[in-house]
Amino acid sequence: MSSIGLKGKVKKSAIAQAMWGNLVPTFTDRQTKISTINSRNRSKVLAPLDLRTHEQLMNIKFPRPYGGTYLWEFLVEEAVELSKDSVDWLFFLISDGMDMSSSPPFNGIDGFQPCIEAIKEIGIDVEFHIIGLGLPEESVNVFRQVSGASGGSFVNIVEAGEDVEQAVEDVGGALEESLNPIARMASRQRRQQEYLESRQEGDLDITTETAPSTQEYSGYLYGDLTIEDTNPEQLTQWQTDLLRIRGDEQIENIQAYENWISMRSMPMFSNTPGIPVDSWALSSEDVSLIASMKIDNLFTFLDQIRKSDVPIENRRIIIRGENVPDSLLETLSNSGARVVLYPEELPPPPPPELDSEKWERNEYDFNDNPTHSWDIYPHLGRSKGLTAVVIDPPLYPEYVEKISRAFERTSMVEELRSKLGSIQRSYAEAVFKPSWNAFNSNWVPDEWPSMLPFDPATIGGTFCESLRVIYVQIVHEWLFSRGTRPKFLLVRLSTESKILGLHKHPCYLEFQSLLNDLFHYQSTALSIKKPQVEFW
Repeated sequence: MSSIGLKGKVKKSAIAQAMWGNLVPTFTDRQTKISTINSRNRSKVLAPLDLRTHEQLMNIKFPRPYGGTYLWEFLVEEAVELSKDSVDWLFFLISDGMDMSSSPPFNGIDGFQPCIEAIKEIGIDVEFHIIGLGLPEESVNVFRQVSGASGGSFVNIVEAGEDVEQAVEDVGGALEESLNPIARMASRQRRQQEYLESRQEGDLDITTETAPSTQEYSGYLYGDLTIEDTNPEQLTQWQTDLLRIRGDEQIENIQAYENWISMRSMPMFSNTPGIPVDSWALSSEDVSLIASMKIDNLFTFLDQIRKSDVPIENRRIIIRGENVPDSLLETLSNSGARVVLYPEELPPPPPPELDSEKWERNEYDFNDNPTHSWDIYPHLGRSKGLTAVVIDPPLYPEYVEKISRAFERTSMVEELRSKLGSIQRSYAEAVFKPSWNAFNSNWVPDEWPSMLPFDPATIGGTFCESLRVIYVQIVHEWLFSRGTRPKFLLVRLSTESKILGLHKHPCYLEFQSLLNDLFHYQSTALSIKKPQVEFW
């Protein structure tokens, strides 16, 4: 029993578990690892790194507290292990004391500085969110530096009651922001700036490479449009956003009906240049509704499509939501338009243009994602078991180099070796190729902007390497899925990529061929439903 403040004796472990219970919803369906920190060699992993439901997290049993505190060296060991999976982590720590068991130079009150330096050398970026339970002043100063320098948060509870609720609210809010990369970046920079303003001589330097001036968060940019709601209730807004993300221009409303919206747009890159695309968007619920209860509306809908004055290959029925019976899909596919099913949520925004200052400041993160239903490749970690992914090959060589280094530390290829060793298929063989650069030798770009500070061989090699990493990630996801396999793959090249002619690059054509081989083989031989694949 340990006293916190003057309002009676309270078990610190009980307070810690109560906080955990309040924070569980934040960790639900995210990769987490939960451990106790005790004396050397006595810490316990209560839940190894994995995705977990709310129920699974709540069922984790915490042992009775015992032993000392093997803290700083333990965190370094964790960083080494976690760097095999990703290079971007949040450490959430509830502690009632300082390190007592680490070996030099990580032992004692001064062991935090070697700890932070060692974690940086490992190559991962850690954001610390710390709750102290009645910590002494010297420990408060240490944890203040660790959290402030990393852009995290720190609360020391000295009174049981409102302090506990406030601490849970503060840390829970910070963790919730981590789902939103743009909001997280802004808040993290704000916290680091506050730390710098109060920093005293000898205090820890900030742990991120740069801390540019913060900008007020005001939504997500899709082209020239700012979207504050990533799941708009109005279908008109959703369809307009989708067409903008595709890169379409001159978007015009044609007609709005009770159950659908029709629009005309001009794609920037098309097999039929100069000819617009007509699209009709409706929700999966409305598809079922007009087919069962409003049959007159269904006839009107199909009649509009047949009377379109654009070629059949330029007509699209866009359904928002995936729960559409096969019989209805067959009816719609006979309407004279291509039927495309999209998840309810929008895909992540496209990368910025090449002349964007984000590239110069090294601020763009390909994990930027405004929705919970989409993941984006390439990335530095493993799939979160989401229902849809965007493949967005980057042009930025330094980012691809960072991706490659992190990718080499994962065990993806080794795990696939046992699965693919006996399969003589092109997709299996391609997994073990250390490079796709052989496809780059004959590529000649269409155009070469003067502002691009790289040569064609570098950009082509970067493009091939990013596709190689993406490809192995997809094969791994398909055969070792930790959650539901993606039902939808969107392969999206930026406008700049197409201007350069990367959509005709031999690596890209090989990538498409390998995907077709993978999903054809998997869907026929193993009776696994293949995902819908769109190439933008």
